[in-house]
Amino acid sequence: MSWSKESSRRGDEQSKVGTLLSSAAASFITLPLLFYVLIFTVVKQLTRNHRKALNAAIYSTTFVLIVSVHFMIITIWESSYLFIIILFMLVTAVFFTFLHWKTREEIIYRKVFAGYLRLNFLMFSVFYIGLLLFGIITRAKNLIFSV
Repeated sequence: MSWSKESSRRGDEQSKVGTLLSSAAASFITLPLLFYVLIFTVVKQLTRNHRKALNAAIYSTTFVLIVSVHFMIITIWESSYLFIIILFMLVTAVFFTFLHWKTREEIIYRKVFAGYLRLNFLMFSVFYIGLLLFGIITRAKNLIFSV
């Protein structure tokens, strides 16, 4: 086999793997619940510990939810507000740390970070559901009234 055929075949295999990975990433960004269930199930099977599986699923899904909210905002309003999302997260982190310090009178960074991730999971889950409903209602309204 000549070098060009070998190189071409390797390129085809790489593009198939790239397509598979991008499809999986798009699915998880579109359906963060699927990602949450997958991580929870895998970690639960590996560790046999419900609490560790729950924490691992929450911590890993938080990032996916943030990215999902970002892309939903781009889809709905056709503009990126990533800077505002990051700024909101930083302000929330400062507020959460201050609140932790006021109640405990000391800052235990591991607990603050874990609580902050859980708070982000909760907030971005609400944002995701809200944007999903808003997007569905807006598209349905546009379809109904554009005819």
